[in-house]
Formats: sequence, C-alpha cells, structure tokens
Amino acid sequence: MRTSDLPNRPQDARTAPTQTISEKAYQLVRSDIIAGRLAPGEKLRLQALQDRYELGLSPIREALMLLCGEGLVSNEGQRGFSVSKLSRSDVLDLMHARTSIELQLLADAIEHGDDDWGANIMAAYYKLTKARLPADASDTVAVELWEAAHRRFHRALVAAATSQWLLRIDEQLLDHSERYRRIRLASPGPGARLADDVQKEHLALMEAVLARDTEKASTLLRQHLMRTAEALSKRFAE
Repeated sequence: MRTSDLPNRPQDARTAPTQTISEKAYQLVRSDIIAGRLAPGEKLRLQALQDRYELGLSPIREALMLLCGEGLVSNEGQRGFSVSKLSRSDVLDLMHARTSIELQLLADAIEHGDDDWGANIMAAYYKLTKARLPADASDTVAVELWEAAHRRFHRALVAAATSQWLLRIDEQLLDHSERYRRIRLASPGPGARLADDVQKEHLALMEAVLARDTEKASTLLRQHLMRTAEALSKRFAE
C-alpha cells in the first residue's frame, strides 16, 4: 500500500477544530479495534492511547466511554478499559441477530428497489470480484480491499430498504462481524476453492435479488451468513 493511501491519523487529529477532537478520537480508536490493530482483550491504557493518537486525555476517555456503549470496549472499573473479547457464543449470537435484521432489510429492499439500486448491486459485485481473498492477515492491502468490497456489496443489497433504524442497527452488526472475519483472514491461506465458493455464493445471491425472488434470496442470504458464523465459531473455544 502506498504511503499516500494511508490515513495520516495523528496530523488529522491535531489539526482538527477543537469541537471535533472527541469525534476524531472515537473514530481512530474504533477503526483500530475493528481492524484488529488493537487486539481483543488488550488493555487500553490512557497514556499509551494519548501517545498513539497524539490527543488529550479527555477526548480519549470520552471515546472509550462511547465505545463501551457499542460493545467494542469493556470498562472493568478499577482495572480500566480493554478491547472487548471475542468468543464462540458471541459470534453465534451476533450472526443470528445480523441474519434476522438483514432478512427483513433484504425483503424491504427487493420490494422498493429501483433500477439504480440494481445497478449499484451489480457494480458492487464487480468490485468484489476484483478484490482477491487475502492469503493471510499480513497481506494488508488485500485485507483492506477485500473488506471494503465485501461490505460495499452487502450494503448495496439492502440499500433500498426503507427502515433507517434497521439500517443503522445492521451497520453496527457489520462492524462487529468484521472483527471476527478478520480473525478468519488471519488463518493460513483460504485456498482457491474457498475463494471460488465465496464468489459463487455472492453471485447466486445477487442474481436472486435482481430477479426479485425474495424467497430464494432470503434462503441464500441466511445460508451465506450462517455458514460464515459456523466457520468463525470453530476458531473459539468456550
């Protein structure tokens, strides 16, 4: 990845207007947690975070409190803050919740989607086919491109849904799902067969959605999400 492609995080935060410093802190910490740069269970020491982001204590603390509300950070009282841990029970609960929400959104989107919605789905799928499944987590360029393309595709599927509340909830579930998915990408290379299977799943899902076959599309989406849940849950022991 070129240096110019990377966010210049400390400088951005330092030069931001005073009223946006807390928001900057929130976005930076949140991004690092979701991407796994701050590992599950890692202690979040205020001084270390101040040095990392070149921000003051107050915006860092405020950011951590907000992230506690999202379930990305745990507050252990006298023991301080830490990145929320991952577990088998949590990923299964998460993916069941995401499946329930996205099935509602998908049916709504199929009912209300127009030609632009369909065109955006096709464009997102094309982008996804150009993003290769990473061989391992050290291939940071591939990881970032895959995650961006994968999220764009799933967002596009439900973009025409009319419930803004469900869309907001789904966005949060996508963030938590990404934490687990990156763990899967950190395992030894997925291999050509898995990459091919993943692309076939997305293609079949897109075709069913564009055909406005709600029953088939819902079945395929449920299978796709729960297959992912099963694969991820095997990496965790209670």
